[in-house]
Amino acid sequence: MQFRDAGKKIVHLGDDTWEALFPGYFEGNLSRAYDSFNVWDLHTVDNGVIEHIFPAMEKRNDWDVLIGHCLGVDHAGHRYGPNHPEMTKKLRQMDGFIKDLAETMDDDTVLIVMGDHGMDSKGDHGGESEDEVEAALWMYSPKGIFGRTKPEYVTPPVTAKTRPVNQIDLVPTLALLMGIPIPFNNLGRPIEEAFAGAAGNSWANLAAAERTAAAGIKRYQSSYFAARGIEQSSAAGSPNELWDKAESLISKGKKQDWEAIFSAFAAYQEENLQICKALWARFDLKNMAIGIAVMALGVIALLVYISNGVDDDVIDDEELDLAEKSLELQGVKPETSATPSDSLERRLVAAAFLGATPGFIGGVISSYVSGAGDWYRGSGIAALTSIAAVLVSMYEVQETVIKIFPRTAWGWMAVVFTVSQSIGFASNSYTIWEDSILLFFITTFGFVSALSALKIPSRADRYLAIYHSVVFALLGRVASFSKLCREEQMPYCTSTYYASSTSSTSAPWQLIIPFLVSVILPSILKAYLQPTRSYEGLAPTWIGYVFRTGLFMAALYWLLDAADNGNWIPGLPDKTLKNISVYTAQMVLGLALVAGTTAFVWAPPCVSIVTSASPTEPTRAQVAILGYANAHGARYLLLPLNLLAACILLSKPMGAGALGLMAWQILALLEVLDLNDLTTSPIGPVMLAVLGTFHFFKTGHQAVLSTIQWDAAFIPLFTIRYPFSPVVVALNTFAGQILAAAAVPLVVLWKAGPRRRGVLEAVSRALGVFVAYFAVESLATMAWAGHLRRHLMLYRVFGPRFMVAAVVLLVVDVVGIVVSLTGVRCNTMAIGEVFGWA
Repeated sequence: MQFRDAGKKIVHLGDDTWEALFPGYFEGNLSRAYDSFNVWDLHTVDNGVIEHIFPAMEKRNDWDVLIGHCLGVDHAGHRYGPNHPEMTKKLRQMDGFIKDLAETMDDDTVLIVMGDHGMDSKGDHGGESEDEVEAALWMYSPKGIFGRTKPEYVTPPVTAKTRPVNQIDLVPTLALLMGIPIPFNNLGRPIEEAFAGAAGNSWANLAAAERTAAAGIKRYQSSYFAARGIEQSSAAGSPNELWDKAESLISKGKKQDWEAIFSAFAAYQEENLQICKALWARFDLKNMAIGIAVMALGVIALLVYISNGVDDDVIDDEELDLAEKSLELQGVKPETSATPSDSLERRLVAAAFLGATPGFIGGVISSYVSGAGDWYRGSGIAALTSIAAVLVSMYEVQETVIKIFPRTAWGWMAVVFTVSQSIGFASNSYTIWEDSILLFFITTFGFVSALSALKIPSRADRYLAIYHSVVFALLGRVASFSKLCREEQMPYCTSTYYASSTSSTSAPWQLIIPFLVSVILPSILKAYLQPTRSYEGLAPTWIGYVFRTGLFMAALYWLLDAADNGNWIPGLPDKTLKNISVYTAQMVLGLALVAGTTAFVWAPPCVSIVTSASPTEPTRAQVAILGYANAHGARYLLLPLNLLAACILLSKPMGAGALGLMAWQILALLEVLDLNDLTTSPIGPVMLAVLGTFHFFKTGHQAVLSTIQWDAAFIPLFTIRYPFSPVVVALNTFAGQILAAAAVPLVVLWKAGPRRRGVLEAVSRALGVFVAYFAVESLATMAWAGHLRRHLMLYRVFGPRFMVAAVVLLVVDVVGIVVSLTGVRCNTMAIGEVFGWA
């Protein structure tokens, strides 16, 4: 903006983000912008910059500032990692480009080469590690005007790190070199090497540059304090005192110590920067308290609601069924009065709206009266009064808080897992090693359920319960071998998710895993459905052929991707393998999400009717319905399988293996819950939540931004497409939680026959328990991040974990409502159309 206001002509080449941020600022006849989000493309942007920058260099009168923003090194890091041959090729290209560019420069031109960030050991960024937040800065002029002020900086060390400078220091440096005003609110200082001269001893020039920048800071600080009616301090060591001291050195006469003057103004700038950092790192404690209170009351209201429902059990009374059918044939219709559950829900909705209205009005008025003038406070107070009204309404119908406490040992286990996990987030070490804690919970549940199985009267059921408990725990241990370590876990953790700790691609042996999943997983699903004779109807076709084909094509995608990355077939035309792999991925997603959803909505129950002769009356036919005992569960299982196929495609090969193991664990968990008669216990949804979070880590993620696998957006797409690209990245990132949320209804529906009553209400309560786990987790991370807001690890550990918890809560809410409850309704209607309504 300063350049344009000063009448400078600016040309931009490369990353189109510049055009979006500064539309109309660049010379249209020379500027060229390219798509910046296509991480898969290493060359288009760079080649475009190289192609157009040299002709622009020959037209020096047409520009004052020439910006060339290359992206290939960044994209190579994300796609391959820093140690891949493609990164070597890209660095060599950039090295040659910079050499050629330097040779075309005249004495009036300065070249500045810099990065906006670094990368971690596997090529990503977004965290707080030194390698991620530090970047290179290299300045060159044919005149040789730059120099070092200290001898030890002349020869860079092996690490290539000499003297670090703040990014804000670049602004006054460029402004002074170009002869334009320093921006009013900039707090940086000139980079001393740019003004020290070739010999590094031009202290008078350095002092003049430093004083100019310091005068701008002085003007800004005076305006800042005046606007807030605050008087600046002149105590010893304060910025005012440092400014006066620096000015007094100038007025001493001809024999001035320019180095001392430079140091004095530099000290003034550094002190101002420290004060501003402390001053601006403030937290709105009132709004933070309101947010925590809203979340806490919301959790209490949810717990009260889910703990006070009445679950209609399975109706197997043949005489009652015959009586109902007889009455229906006689024209007697059942009463259709609202159930207590319906009337309660209407009452709660009304209470929520009635409570929110006065709260919002009062909150807005109070915020403006107090001078805050923000709508956040009004919304927060409205949420508080709305939830309070809901709680009062529940209390009036005997829905008390006391009932939220469990009445069984399994219920208390669910509470212990949830509360201990939430309390642990107050420790940075606990948060860092969260995946290991979750593995302990999984193993503990498997051990306790195996012990509990010893009380089952039936020997066959007892052995089955023990078997599935052991399988559940062992699969968790196998899945734990898939690891992506975060920086804080070193050196006690070894990453196995990629080919190496410095790579973002899979090892050749890992490509076998998706093929194994495509062969083994459908057979496992069949084995779990056959005991109830539920591998009937659509199940053999969908699981045995369609689902297996989708998994095989997903495995084929990763084989093609590896061949493309490794250039295994050099004779192929460019982008041939990429095109084939993208179309393969699109077919898998179409098969899973489009065809799969359509098939699920219209599919009949997974049952079949077998007619045979009666053993007592050979002339009379005997009819048997295969799959009747698991009619609800077997059919609903098709829905999470569709999501599973999509998530396996969008996860790396190790992630595909982890998700396959998760599906197996879910089936083992369902059997354990059924055999131990725990289908209505909160331990089922809580263990699914634990599984979902555990496999979040096993699919190559951590609670840090740098582990987001942005390249997943290019699995089914050639470039960024909204809203599809964000959805694809979300499916990759939260695959574990999404599959767990979709599987929650199976806790209720597994081995439930067509006469199961109150299905939607029971599933709603199970989903409520599932969501409550993540709501408590979100509340805890929110509270701990607020409490530890001055902790050294706030932005590295506690803040990112809170952000993950908040996003996960939103994801499971959306999946629970849009996918699970809608799926249960479709499932219930399909069962009812065949067997009648329970």
